[in-house]
Amino acid sequence: MDATPGRGVPPVGAALASELIARAAAIGSGQPSAGTGTLPPDLRATLRACEVRARRLADGWGQGAALDFLGDAVVAVAVDHRFEPGEARAAVTAAVDELGLPPEAAAFAVFRRALASKEFAQLPPAVAAELALALIVELAPAAAGSLWILDAAGSTTCLVSHGKAPRSRRLREVARAALDGVVAGSAQVHVRVVERWDRPYAALLARGRGAESEHLQDYLDEAATALAPLLERASLFDRRVQREHELVAAGERRLVRLGFDLHDGPLQEIVALAEELRSAAAQISTVVPTDYKERVRGRFKDVQARLAALDESLREIAHSISSTTAVARPVAEAVELELRALENATGIATSLQVEGDLSGLSDSQKIVLFRVVQEALSNVRKHSEAERVSVLLRSRRTFVELTVTDNGCGFDPRRLATDRLGLAGISERVRLLGGAVEIETRPGAGTTVRATLPQWRPSTPAAATIYAATS
Repeated sequence: MDATPGRGVPPVGAALASELIARAAAIGSGQPSAGTGTLPPDLRATLRACEVRARRLADGWGQGAALDFLGDAVVAVAVDHRFEPGEARAAVTAAVDELGLPPEAAAFAVFRRALASKEFAQLPPAVAAELALALIVELAPAAAGSLWILDAAGSTTCLVSHGKAPRSRRLREVARAALDGVVAGSAQVHVRVVERWDRPYAALLARGRGAESEHLQDYLDEAATALAPLLERASLFDRRVQREHELVAAGERRLVRLGFDLHDGPLQEIVALAEELRSAAAQISTVVPTDYKERVRGRFKDVQARLAALDESLREIAHSISSTTAVARPVAEAVELELRALENATGIATSLQVEGDLSGLSDSQKIVLFRVVQEALSNVRKHSEAERVSVLLRSRRTFVELTVTDNGCGFDPRRLATDRLGLAGISERVRLLGGAVEIETRPGAGTTVRATLPQWRPSTPAAATIYAATS
């Protein structure tokens, strides 16, 4: 089962299946945890969290709690890992057999729990739809599943699909008929209309596996019920995304214009003023008495040094507000350049840790994360007296997180209430993309700045076009 989860993450294989079976059996029988400890630490932690939730129900629920565990675990594992085709089905079948439960009824209970899990509800809508279809193919008697809509031009468009030949002409024809109000399934092709405002909005289709497809319609009914609010949320996101990206783009245009204005205005004036100052120093030195020449020359050098420092500061500002670095390079590389510049300028030790795949971020997301890093590092340089600063970039199926931590002097967080151009301003930019900024600090205890953005993908081809044009 692979609903495009964590690219580059290896299949979990037989070790996970054994772990699922052992833990489910222990929950069902009321025994202590039977985890083998052979899985990677992050995967063990994921299963442990699912087990803790299930054991809260274990008293009096026994095998029901074990099925809840399996449903939660299948989704939680699929979020950041992946099953090879058939692995999830084999693991659930073996666990159900160990529990002594009817396989078909138990698989359906696991499927329903998976769709009701917190992890499923928190997924971006398009990813949740992919995962729902993957679960249908894995746990239901289905060979393929697909979700269809009518696009703006009136064409039948497949949003997501899974399994063997999920976009065949036959399935397209059945989807079109269902969206036109005619449900024309068959013994092998099952269809369920997903409604919005009491009208057909999407068609959920599945092709059965031979004689095993007797209960496939029940799976589609449950999936349609779970997907309806997600598709509604997706449509809201699609309508918001253009406005949000336009706001971020407008802010970037203003910053770029400010950079040009600095370069063409004050910086050129400073160059001219420095030249006039050198000329004035040379002229004045010819009329100043010998005893005062060194003092006057020293004063002029002091003024020239302050002018040079002002010129350098303005050039740094003009460079920092350009978004070219953030967009032209991968996010991790752009952040690494900022850390290297800080280290070279101040001697502060820096480190960067990257987890997950960041290649799917939009330009707006890249720019906003880059701005957070710039503002946090600027505060480190100016105010923190820190010796070390670390940056963590973490990408998960549901969110991307940036954390900047320093070991400096910290500050009173109440100061943020009057901060309009610094961290508070950055928080507003993150909020425009649906995210949030958290700042943990107190005097003498260092500072942690954490920005979290939702992973979002357009749910329709039309929204994808807008997304590409505004990113």
